[in-house]
Amino acid sequence: AYTIDCCKLGELIYETFNAASGILKIKGVSAHPMSAKGKLVNPIMIAHDFINMLDRNKMPENTENREGYVWITDINSDVLNCKVDFNIRNHDKEKFEESKKYLIQAVDLLKERYKKAEISIEITDVYSNIADSIDDTNKVAIENLKEIYKKLQIEPIIIPMRGGTDGSYLSTRGIFTPNYFTGAHNFHSNKEFLPMDSFYKSFLVTLELMRG
Repeated sequence: AYTIDCCKLGELIYETFNAASGILKIKGVSAHPMSAKGKLVNPIMIAHDFINMLDRNKMPENTENREGYVWITDINSDVLNCKVDFNIRNHDKEKFEESKKYLIQAVDLLKERYKKAEISIEITDVYSNIADSIDDTNKVAIENLKEIYKKLQIEPIIIPMRGGTDGSYLSTRGIFTPNYFTGAHNFHSNKEFLPMDSFYKSFLVTLELMRG
């Protein structure tokens, strides 16, 4: 199978992130500030400690190519409860698992530091790297795309996608699914655009695959 997702003319993708999402839940201890000493446990400050235990050099704004990251996406809190949502991404499966273990260890440390608080972490795998599903029986799907690109005079741009496609899930289910371009740029921004010439070339690739 094939997906048609992202990005500029010529992109040919068969390497994506391994992805997980997570939730950190913190229940502190509420107290009036006038008598809070020794009683109040502020869940926001515990979340602050958790975030400070992350490597700023391994966040989306400081990474590229095959460098993985942990991304804090949402924080919701009041004086008693705090919830922190985060994403884990890495092309390398071993490093991906190491990131998950590190976050669990960080929470274990916070539990020791804040014994009065209730702290839990939940991590759920979302999708996997397409490249881990390549074998001798299915890599012909990639070669087919390369031949079609050559026929249509499209220069292939083979990169590790810093994201995922539906093929990232399908590949783990036994249907190897590489991806080719739509021709669009600036995805998920208010400046996203799609040159029609590139879109038409994507259409031609699709026709050739159907004929093949």
